[in-house]
Amino acid sequence: MLTQNKISIQKYIFFIGILLFVLKLIAFIMTNSVAILSDALESTVNIITGFMTLKSLQFAVKPRDEDHPYGHGKVELITASVEGILIGVAGIMIITEAFSRFGNPVEVVKLDSGIILLIFAALINYLMGRYSINQGIQQNSIALVSGGKHLISDTYSSIALIGGLVIYAVTGLEWIDSLLAIIFGIFILFTGYNVLKSTLNGLMDEADMGALKNLIIHIEEHKTNAWIYIHKLTYLKFGHVSHVDLHLTLPWYYDMKEAKKEIQMLKKIITEHLPEEDVDISIQSEPCEYVMCTHCNMICEYRKTPFTVNQKWTNELITGTNMYTKSI
Repeated sequence: MLTQNKISIQKYIFFIGILLFVLKLIAFIMTNSVAILSDALESTVNIITGFMTLKSLQFAVKPRDEDHPYGHGKVELITASVEGILIGVAGIMIITEAFSRFGNPVEVVKLDSGIILLIFAALINYLMGRYSINQGIQQNSIALVSGGKHLISDTYSSIALIGGLVIYAVTGLEWIDSLLAIIFGIFILFTGYNVLKSTLNGLMDEADMGALKNLIIHIEEHKTNAWIYIHKLTYLKFGHVSHVDLHLTLPWYYDMKEAKKEIQMLKKIITEHLPEEDVDISIQSEPCEYVMCTHCNMICEYRKTPFTVNQKWTNELITGTNMYTKSI
């Protein structure tokens, strides 16, 4: 259901992107402003990336198969990376066009009408950007979040562009139009860099420290006395699918039925406190050792030393290697 919502949202963003491009193109034809042309060129990137994001979301919804055991969710990251590259290409095109006009400025006309169209387009851009980001956060879609950030950055640059055009209209200095386009192009290059950086981190399986920290807090809150120790916890995201792997230390005298009960309880907590729709969990159970008795508050007839230390489960402790290895 969530993935279908992502697709519906992206369809609206794509078609509205086409509408905004048409408005900006009309504004350029009316005014002959290279600054407005740069804004329109940037909107073509919105259309291309909007279409690519839509197709990537439709592909990501495909179920897991033998070739893709964790689903097809990473295609969202690939699409967002391409979006970052295309944003950068648009920035270079804008800067190049602006420099070509610096020495040969053209007359800009009907700026008042062009500015009105840009204000209308900027308002729609901002509203769609905020909506896309909010929905992306709620539905854990980096494609929607990156697309929304792109729309918001487009809005801010459009506002700056409008302010510059107002100054141009008041002063009549022709070079201001080209200068605005250059500044606009540099801003777009910076936006493309940020989008590309965030998506490459995702492709390289950089840990989502926020989600991981939240998960460990809930494990700490709900842990039973039988969960003596957890280590080597890893959390990887693949679009709407995530994979969690960890080692769980249980009392050595537990039989398979008792161990299964504890593992199922832990899996339930993990599933409930991760944002992905589909969570794949692998838990390796291990028997406790007597060196762990000081950190274990189980009522146990086999205890060798008394419980003395209430070990707090932190990110470093749970994601790290077995701290008892050297002592065993």
